[in-house]
Amino acid sequence: MDANGIMARVWSAEGRDNPYPYYRILNEGGPVHELTARKFLVVGYAEADYVLRSPLFPVQTLDSPDRGKLRPDGSSVNLFLDSLIHAGPEDHRRAHHALAQPFTPRRLAAMRLTVARNVEALLDRFEDLARQRGVVDFMDEFAYRLPISVISEVVGVPRADQDWLLVQFKYLADADKPEDLPRAAKSAREVEEYFTSLIAESRRKPLDDLIGELLHVQDDTGSKLTDRELLANIVFLFVAGFETTAYSIASGLSILLERPDDRVAVPATMEAATLFVDEVLRYDPPAHLANRRRVAQETTVGGCLLPEDAEVMVLLAAANRDPARYEDPHTFNPARGSAPSLTFSAGPHYCLGTGLARIESQEAFQRILMRFPGIKLAGKPVRAHRFPIRGFEELPVAVR
Repeated sequence: MDANGIMARVWSAEGRDNPYPYYRILNEGGPVHELTARKFLVVGYAEADYVLRSPLFPVQTLDSPDRGKLRPDGSSVNLFLDSLIHAGPEDHRRAHHALAQPFTPRRLAAMRLTVARNVEALLDRFEDLARQRGVVDFMDEFAYRLPISVISEVVGVPRADQDWLLVQFKYLADADKPEDLPRAAKSAREVEEYFTSLIAESRRKPLDDLIGELLHVQDDTGSKLTDRELLANIVFLFVAGFETTAYSIASGLSILLERPDDRVAVPATMEAATLFVDEVLRYDPPAHLANRRRVAQETTVGGCLLPEDAEVMVLLAAANRDPARYEDPHTFNPARGSAPSLTFSAGPHYCLGTGLARIESQEAFQRILMRFPGIKLAGKPVRAHRFPIRGFEELPVAVR
């Protein structure tokens, strides 16, 4: 079976449930695969890291005439195309400089208290629900709520609006089928209107939050984000942060429930929690594909000649299981140590929220196990079939 056939299996229902056997086949076939004469798939760790970092492989951007093709109704779902993730090099540099400000190591250390407070509040609520219902869906009642509550506090979204925002972002994230688009388009318009109003209010009455800070941040040329860029990137922080973090927290919990030794070790020390979280992110990451790259000039990667203007896809989750990088890569082993994964990409498009996502998972796992040492699976988990995003749709648990 060639790489095209293997990727077809990955996109199938069976592959969406467990794509890793297919990634193993791809890794065994070499670090780079030719899908067509002008489309290539990178699965080797070293080759993926090179492509993600090299200026020879800029992220594909969409020119304005192409943007409307993504949504036939021309809705403001396309707002995301003005965000950091789709920006060209110059716009990306300005936006990255601005958005990096709240994610410095010093700021993240202070943010841990915010995360811990939100985890405890959600666990109080979770305990009440467990007392009433017995079985609680971990996805709906914790995993989705934690990143929304944290980023809302950072950005300056009132707590009273957070449940509404969570619903809207879930509509946006779930817009995979044509019948879902009208509801997603409506949510996109409402979210855009909401944050436009919040930004305008922040201009009138600046607060000590991320919006107030971003209104005044300048890069080294004195340039600021435009209103559209500010809006798009605030929305993007929510969408990117809430879904992928929720999925990695749920994935980590599902692994913890099957590993008695880690259930004891993780709440005992932050070192154990950190190693566990990093291995979860390597072993079962939420995002399996990086943004598509374009070949700026003909070059060779992994023994494969890539012509100018060809398209390159980097399969992050396969690179994370490359046996040339990791010993016994298909075994979950928190003790494997410091070899960083490509879960959050690399290079200019390395995820700014990496530090916050790791802190959220660390605090969540430690505090869940301290509060509910007997937490257990209470039904069959349901996978969300949304490749290249991988996670649970439902994860029923009981705490006593």
